[in-house]
Amino acid sequence: MEYSSQPGEGSKPVARAESDLSLEVVILLVFGVFMSLFGLLLFRIQTGELPYAPDSTYGLFLVIVSFQIITMGRTPFGDLRRSWAVILIGVCTAAVGMLACFVPGALAAPVRILVGILLFAGGIALLLQLFFSAEKARTWLKIPGILRHLTVACILVYALSIVLGLVTLLPGITTDSVTAVLLIAYGIGFFYLAWSIQTVRRLYPPEGSA
Repeated sequence: MEYSSQPGEGSKPVARAESDLSLEVVILLVFGVFMSLFGLLLFRIQTGELPYAPDSTYGLFLVIVSFQIITMGRTPFGDLRRSWAVILIGVCTAAVGMLACFVPGALAAPVRILVGILLFAGGIALLLQLFFSAEKARTWLKIPGILRHLTVACILVYALSIVLGLVTLLPGITTDSVTAVLLIAYGIGFFYLAWSIQTVRRLYPPEGSA
């Protein structure tokens, strides 16, 4: 608890409301900001108005992904038990991302391919899990309300992951303007998913939570 010490007043306890956002939701919001900002800037990057280092962009993406892996065991291919092996994979992914950020050009092709695989294969894996898991879409769609929003948000994010994975693996298959629009839509999808998950947590709190 914090105390105020304004002139002429004694120290008074000041209640500070804490955010109830989960770490998962915060990371999704960061992804949303990252993708939306990248998409908006890409309009000016393609005209040459802004400098651009693709390696640094891919590297920053890997760092964010690695943070999600290390803290929660959430990988681009689904959830795993947060074992030492998973943590080590996350640390190695972060190291590769940082190297790509610090030394543009050192890992140009490998980093682009790695990010493309994570987006494309990860999107397919998550989409299949969404529809074939008895505890996910097949159950969520039976309940009107926020769980249907959650299903739609997941489909949107996973489908765009697949598309952007192809764009990353096969440069030149579309224009920069189309890619920018896809990135902005991807960012909006992350915001939608973050809102859906946060709302679900409030309406259906985990067992044992106060």
